[in-house]
Formats: sequence, structure tokens, C-alpha cells
Amino acid sequence: MMKLRLELCVISSILLTGLIVASLGTSTPTANAARLTSLLDRSPAAAKLQYQHLRERAAELGTEVIPEFQGVKASDRFPEVPLINQDGQSLNFRTDLVLNRTTCFAMFYTRCTGSCPGTVTKMLKIRESLTSEFGRDNIRFVCITLDPEHDSPETLRSYAESVNGLNNSELADIHFCTGAPEDLEQVRLALGMYDLDPEVDADRSQHAAMIVIGNDRYNRWASSPSGLPVEEIHETCLRIAGTTERQRFGLRLALDSGFKDDALVDIEDAPVGFSTAAAAANSSASCCSKNASADSCCKDQTAKGSCCHDKTSP
Repeated sequence: MMKLRLELCVISSILLTGLIVASLGTSTPTANAARLTSLLDRSPAAAKLQYQHLRERAAELGTEVIPEFQGVKASDRFPEVPLINQDGQSLNFRTDLVLNRTTCFAMFYTRCTGSCPGTVTKMLKIRESLTSEFGRDNIRFVCITLDPEHDSPETLRSYAESVNGLNNSELADIHFCTGAPEDLEQVRLALGMYDLDPEVDADRSQHAAMIVIGNDRYNRWASSPSGLPVEEIHETCLRIAGTTERQRFGLRLALDSGFKDDALVDIEDAPVGFSTAAAAANSSASCCSKNASADSCCKDQTAKGSCCHDKTSP
């Protein structure tokens, strides 16, 4: 009898694992987390095992600073060319913006009506989240124009002010830069922001909508399409900018937990962003559920949507 029960438990575990894997598929991390939450909510025992695994895995992530890279770096081949920011300040691309620093780069131009507004918006959002993670002095952000003939420092400043890019001095530094066309072309090629098709690459309106992050101390570089959700770009940046295992991979554990409040509650120095993600997931469902009244909806300051207008109190 005991043997039969054991076999049934093993079979049930295999079926549950297969169901979870099949359900996750290849969707986005956020969608996967939501599906995992739905599955685990149906099985408290499975949820308990999952959270226990996450806590153990998070506890294993080291908090020691990883040794810096020693050897030939990608930045050794970067051009030493001057850029001019929105305040008229001259900045050397390699020395001031790359060397021994962690920097996020994007290329845009102020007259762009395509992908540029979205790219700049994503840069401003990850500027907030990454400043919270690393502090204002440990990372910086640089938006470089592709239209230097039009985008003077004054034009760039007006643009930056129009998108509220300069209104918070507590955030990490952000520079909106121009320069000589030939210098900006060297920078663009060095950052890999070009298309392999020469005809497409020559058309400024089809420029790469990307955010490139580099951590020169660790010789880590990566790029992310700016059209991805902010949380995915943020996670990519954590992998590159993080100097400990917990910084680099802790948020992934939080996302995989399905945004459950108690998933990492026992972990000291839990990854930044987990509580925010959990709160966002909870608030999104708190107001407009079928059981919520208009009064409770409108009193919820964190919830947004049309439910306050669509629902009436019982």
C-alpha cells in the first residue's frame, strides 16, 4: 500500500511538472509568472515547494563583489571623440562616458516621429529603476542624436525638458549629446547600432531602436530592443551592471515566483524590485474585480482604469 502511494505521488509530481513546463512555453517572463501563479494557486502543496525552492536558491546567490575583468576590453577599441551635452559641456566618449563606468546608451533625434519617443521614454523609466538599484553615482545614461545638423545643445535641452528628462537631480546623470557628424558615426559603429544592410543603415528613419548597456569594469556589454517591456530591459541591465550574483539574478527569482508577496520574505537583502512587482500585480487585480464596488475602487489610490466609472456601489 505504501509503495502504491509513493508511486502515485511520483506520477503526480511528474504530471504537475509537465503541466507547468508546457503551460509556460516561450512567452514573456511576465506572462510566464502569471501562468505559474495561476497553476500554483490551484495546488497549495506545489506552491509551498516552489517557494521553498526559490528561497533556497535566492539564499545561495552570493553577495560578494565579483572580481573585475582583467585583460583586453571592448572599450580599448572605442574612439576618443568629443560629444557635447545639453548644457554645452564637452564629454569624451571613451574617457568620460565608458572607461571604468556602467552606462546605458540610446540613439535618437528630436525630429523623429517613429521609435525615438518610445526609446527615450524607456531610457527615462530604467533610469529611475536602476538608480534605485545601484545609486545615482554608479550608473549613467546617454542619449546621442543621429541628426547633429539640427540637434544643437539648445535643441537637445528643450527636448529633454519637454520629456521631463531633467527634472529630478536625485536620479543618475543623463546626457543628451550631439557632436561632429564624423565623430557620432564612429560612436554609432562602436556601439553596434547599425544595420547589416547598407541601404537600410543609410536611412536614418530606420535606425536601430535599441538600448545598449556597458559595464566597462567587467567588460560586459549587451543590447536590448527598446520595444521590449520595461521590466525585461531592466532585467537585462541588472545582468550587465550587477556586481554580485544576487544583483544579477535575484530579480529573475522574484519574477519566477509569480509575484507572490511571501516568496522571498525570509531572504535578507532581497532583490530590489520584488516588492514593487508584487504590489503592482496585487493592485492591478484589487480594484476591478467582479466583487469590487465603485467606492472601494475609487478609494484605491494605486489602481487606475475605467472601473470607477463603469461600476456602481451595491
